[in-house]
Amino acid sequence: MYAGTVKAWHIHKIQTDWWYVAHGVILAVLHDLRPDSETRGETNEFFLGDDRDPIVLKIPPGVAHGCRCLSGPADLFYVTSHVYNPEDEGRIPHDDPDIGYDWLRPPRIR
Repeated sequence: MYAGTVKAWHIHKIQTDWWYVAHGVILAVLHDLRPDSETRGETNEFFLGDDRDPIVLKIPPGVAHGCRCLSGPADLFYVTSHVYNPEDEGRIPHDDPDIGYDWLRPPRIR
């Protein structure tokens, strides 16, 4: 993924994703849309990649997710809990007013 690329929003009904960045830096953003979740409506940011503690980010079903490449090219590896099923894959516009996330604002790098 090249610097400046934004991929948002994706959501799954049953699939869990696990993301790992081997090279480059991405800002991964998760927005909880699960109806019975204590964190419903919350948005969280995670920086993955170079010069960061290595983590694997788990994205459960019902959590909208996307990413922005801050330094690239970035190599994003992901594992899924299920074989690809187009009926499970959902899309939400990057500028959805209910989520209200600004993908173009300067990141608060940690």
